[in-house]
Amino acid sequence: MEEKEIVAKNLALYRKKAGISQLELAKKLNYSNKNVSKWENGETTPSIFILHEIAKLYGVSVDDFLQEATVDKQEEVVENAKASKRRLKIFRMSMLLLSNAILFAVATVIIYILGIFGVTTFNKWLVYFYVSPLCVLSVVIYVRVLCKYVSILGVSAIGWLLCGMFFLSFSNVRSIALIFVLGAAYQFIATLISILVNLHLSNLVSTKFNEIKKKIRKKREK
Repeated sequence: MEEKEIVAKNLALYRKKAGISQLELAKKLNYSNKNVSKWENGETTPSIFILHEIAKLYGVSVDDFLQEATVDKQEEVVENAKASKRRLKIFRMSMLLLSNAILFAVATVIIYILGIFGVTTFNKWLVYFYVSPLCVLSVVIYVRVLCKYVSILGVSAIGWLLCGMFFLSFSNVRSIALIFVLGAAYQFIATLISILVNLHLSNLVSTKFNEIKKKIRKKREK
């Protein structure tokens, strides 16, 4: 078997063992999935720089792509991939909890300061309600990374929380209830955008952006 065929076979083998799709790998490398497909079919061979990046993702060395993969090496790739996913999940969850904790800590400080200065023009405990859209936003970002179809729920929650925040803060303003009409309009727009995103229209923009980054990278390699 020629070296080019061995590299192509190992690229496909290690990717599957790592539980990564061609599209996921392409996004991580800022290339198109067509490039990944050509590499694995043996039509083209990635540069040594790209091989090095792929090797880091799989927890192997570049030399492992140049020789027949052993059973032990395949099992090692699977374990490395599982460990990497666990670490990533723990890191994301930690960042989510930390960001929300910071938001409520800041809100508590603001409430304390308002109490010191004796502010009575509005209910200072509403500050906790004010930071709730930011908390939901952090959850949306977290969920967006994991599941783009669920994030519309968080986006909707942000809009209605903002409407509720303004309604409670300016309840003495005439016709303030009309704020919920804006909320309905926001819900319609958010749902429409979600549908468009799920129809993969955003991938067209992403592909163009990746092509530009790929051209820049190739110029740097030269």
